[in-house]
Amino acid sequence: MTNQPDNRIDHGRIAALLTQSAQHLDAEIVSALDESRSLALQRQRASDPAFSLIGFGHKAHDLLPHRTHQWVLAAIVLLVIVTGTAVFWNSLQERQNPDLAILTGDMPMDAYVDK
Repeated sequence: MTNQPDNRIDHGRIAALLTQSAQHLDAEIVSALDESRSLALQRQRASDPAFSLIGFGHKAHDLLPHRTHQWVLAAIVLLVIVTGTAVFWNSLQERQNPDLAILTGDMPMDAYVDK
């Protein structure tokens, strides 16, 4: 196992260090910093939600089946969809081409009887 540095940022530790450092500042500097912060917050625009692809991979990964029974169920659903589409497409083709239905013997008996 290799020794890799921990690149995670500890926000709590940073906040504690900043608080500790701010205690050593003069009151005049602290007042100026507070005023600057208030002014910056007043000028800040409210953030609008925006479309982002960040995290899309994780969400897509969550949609994929992970266990064997989930894969089997997904395969059955896919098979039903493909079979249903093929049957529907075939019936559309026969309706559009009655000669094909006559040649294959798929015409109903009423088509051959004179009325």
